[in-house]
This record gives sequence, structure tokens and C-alpha cells, in this order.
Amino acid sequence: MKRLYALLVILIILYIGINVGANNLNLTGSDAPVADDSGNVTLGETNFSLDNFTENKTNETAISLFDSNYNMTILVEKLDNGQKIGDIASGAYSSGNYTSNQTIDQNGVTTYFLYNEGPESYGADIYFNKNNQNYKISGDGIDYANSDYFINNCKGIIDSLNSGNDSNGLSRW
Repeated sequence: MKRLYALLVILIILYIGINVGANNLNLTGSDAPVADDSGNVTLGETNFSLDNFTENKTNETAISLFDSNYNMTILVEKLDNGQKIGDIASGAYSSGNYTSNQTIDQNGVTTYFLYNEGPESYGADIYFNKNNQNYKISGDGIDYANSDYFINNCKGIIDSLNSGNDSNGLSRW
């Protein structure tokens, strides 16, 4: 019986060692996000990174970016291109889950900001189409004091997508 316990402990240590050696690869096959230590995150064929953010690939069409200094998470998702982005944003706003909205031209990209404002923080969903691809950027629990930081990073994501048909990734960072 002691040998079985010793074998179990050795196997656990071996598993942990392999996992660490494989750069924390998701060896269990679960759908949990996997940290990317390379500084780049791939979203389909697009990759990028933000300063001060830890990137986690959620799946092939979504990534999560976390900044521990501001306790802020930004989710970037590719959306289905079956509808116009304006129709998607309009449908989302008319669902009644938002308290305000605004549309801006972010360096030539029509961008729809939808907000759900609370007394101390807010959530935001940002819809846009760039390079013939629909995207959504989301943040929740954004402290009003950190609003500019959140919005500027979201604008940076939008701006950094490559122009044209080149899909080598985001170019700002």
C-alpha cells in the first residue's frame, strides 16, 4: 500500500513537472483559459498584446486581458459576420440591458459603445467592424476613476488591428 502512495506522489510530481516544462499547457483537455507567456495572444489569425495586461485565450474566437493593477478585465471576441455590426449593436441596445450608448468614429472605424451604468462602476460592450470582421470588446465592473484607462485601451485595440487584408496581427504594440 505504501508503494501505491509513493507511486501516486511520483506521478503527481511528474505531471506537475511536465506541465511546468510545457509552459503551463492545458494538458487536461479542459476548456479553461491558458495563460500565454509569449506576450502575444491569438484571436483566430489575429494576435496582439497590451502593456500591463495578462492575456488568456478563451477559445479560437475570444481572449481575455487582465490588468491586476486596476483589477480590470477586457474581453475581445470575434463575432459572426452574418449581420451588419450596426444591426448587432442596435439589437443589443434595444434589449434594455444598457443605460446609455454612443457612436464614435475611431480613426475611420464606426464604433458603438453601449454602457450599463451603476452607482460606482459600469459595464461596457463595444461593437465594431474592421477588416470585414465584426468584433465585440467587453468590460464589467469598471470603476469610474479608471474609465479613461479602460476606454483608451479599448481604442488602442481597435486602432492596432492591421489595415487591409494582411492578417499578421495587431500592430500598435
